[in-house]
Amino acid sequence: MIRVGVECEQLEGYRFGVGHTLAQFLETVAKTPGIESKYRFALYFKKEIPKDEFLAHPVFEKKILTGGLIPPSFNIFYHIIIPIAYWRDRLDCFFFPSYMLPAFFIGKAIVLLTNDVYWEARHGDLPLRYRLSYRLFCRWAALRARKIITISDFSKKELKQFYNIPDKRIAVNPWGLNSMFSILPRNEKYSQRINEIKKKFGIKKDFFLSLGQAFPRRHIKESVEAFVQIAARYPDVQYLVACADKYNPPILAKLIKRANQAIGREAIIYTTYLKPDDALYLINEGLALAYVSDKEALGLPPLESLACGRPAIVKDNEISRELFGDDGYFVANAGNSNNIAIQMERILRDKEEAAAIVNKQSPRLKRYDWPTHISRLLNIIDEVIKK
Repeated sequence: MIRVGVECEQLEGYRFGVGHTLAQFLETVAKTPGIESKYRFALYFKKEIPKDEFLAHPVFEKKILTGGLIPPSFNIFYHIIIPIAYWRDRLDCFFFPSYMLPAFFIGKAIVLLTNDVYWEARHGDLPLRYRLSYRLFCRWAALRARKIITISDFSKKELKQFYNIPDKRIAVNPWGLNSMFSILPRNEKYSQRINEIKKKFGIKKDFFLSLGQAFPRRHIKESVEAFVQIAARYPDVQYLVACADKYNPPILAKLIKRANQAIGREAIIYTTYLKPDDALYLINEGLALAYVSDKEALGLPPLESLACGRPAIVKDNEISRELFGDDGYFVANAGNSNNIAIQMERILRDKEEAAAIVNKQSPRLKRYDWPTHISRLLNIIDEVIKK
């Protein structure tokens, strides 16, 4: 029996980025026929085990590593207790999905690492302690992990440059898309549910949408400013910004308040988080997703929007072209809100073009499949433990 440890602190509490993808990864593991005959996954939590149904599958062993005399400190959990657990529980290897390798880990490690974390650590506005942690322990992962996994060809290319990782130690294994993201049937249930959600958020008719964590590199500020430029010409259109404010200091609440005052109506709606079911319906109903990011290893929200039959406004860069090809709503200079406004207005003026672009892009979704991801990862695990 092959025993694989997995660091699962990102599943606790509200889930963003890593938490969402880790949950989908584990859910797919639980659905993989016969996997428990060869593998066991030891899941390590900091202070609580979530109540997801898939965690009850016999392929998983679940353990909380803090409590009692051990404080619920992330640094103690991650850098001290997990390395001890690796040897205590006699694991064959350990999978770290949060970009870093613990300081005192000695053993066979597989680390998910992405190029955007490198850029965030050096050029972003995260608090200094987070940037220092990423600088130290992402590099430690690049140096010491038995295998680095990344999620796009573009990310692999940059990581090899940043950390001088030899080709044999890095593998591309794209994340899958959550199967819940799909084009919903426009029936009575849909009409009732979307009307409830729109009423809850104060959405009256058509709207653009942004979601996720609003790091400065994702240009939510400029997207808000872009919408202000076109709002007077489209009085029935709104913009829902559902983003955790990661600017330092936070700016979105005040920015949106001033923008609405300038527009003269509640044109921009702000919330910090969407429940997954609400997000599914809102993406299906929205005009487009605005996700204009300078640096992403992959960037799931635009792909999720495409899976729901809606276009996304994205930065014109190498990763966007890898994902979407030559047809799309690309923004060359995301620091200039005028360029984002042009793409918003383009969507409003020509909805037939938007549908045509979605049709051209949709076949590219086949690459982002969770069962394929799991199959590749199991092969990587087998390779690592044999060395």
